[in-house]
Amino acid sequence: MKTLKTLLVSATALLLVACGNSESADSGEQTVTVAVENASEPLSFTDENNELTGYEVDVINAIDEAIEGYNINIESVDAEAAQVGLETGQYAFIGGGLYKTAEREEMYLFPEEYTGASVIEIFKRADDDSIQLLDDLPGKTVHPVTPNGGIFNLLTAYNEEHPDNQIDIQLGESGNFSERFQAIDSGQSDAVVMPSNLGAEEIISELGLNVNTADEPVQVNPTYFMLSKDQEDLKVAMDEAIAQLKEDGTLQEFSEKWYGDNIFDYEVTND
Repeated sequence: MKTLKTLLVSATALLLVACGNSESADSGEQTVTVAVENASEPLSFTDENNELTGYEVDVINAIDEAIEGYNINIESVDAEAAQVGLETGQYAFIGGGLYKTAEREEMYLFPEEYTGASVIEIFKRADDDSIQLLDDLPGKTVHPVTPNGGIFNLLTAYNEEHPDNQIDIQLGESGNFSERFQAIDSGQSDAVVMPSNLGAEEIISELGLNVNTADEPVQVNPTYFMLSKDQEDLKVAMDEAIAQLKEDGTLQEFSEKWYGDNIFDYEVTND
């Protein structure tokens, strides 16, 4: 069984980490360093014991167990540092719940199999049956979205496709998840469009709010780890490992653990 070292980035650690890859003299395995975000619960975050944990951390650990010929070290960094490190060769791949885009596919490699999903839902008051689809949002007060963010792009695309049924897109700070759901509960907003698999149900339950989701997700976006272009061999090895982890139910177990839901039950609608 391989040993996976979970590293928290610090000034000292950055001086000691070897960029890119190295060969382990003892095992003959190639050691690669990868990065996940340091405060993106439940994907990856530091817990109360100062341990790096989360869905993607568990998935990388499992890949490290299953993969042949590689030993994987994890670093915890912010999103910008992860991107820069991938570009400079410091990291072989990075996490962060990343979507495929045409631009990214030109610059990076993606595994054949997705390892996560962003399930976009409409949250509304539980006693409001008038909202089930994006088609129902025109004339409603939709909670503000961040300009140029993923939800902004989703709603803008809807408006472009439906010139006679426009959603009033309010721009601004969305607030944390609790604030968004409280705005719905109080009637300040009629709906908020956002991913559901980021602890939403737990927050709503803890606060005792009169909020639930529409019957069906608006969109299900598969998410991937993203590899540098020179990691073709690692990508091939990861493809085999990820397929194995899906087949034996490991990824589904991690999904239930961190999201309280099996994200692999959802039909992908946007790939």
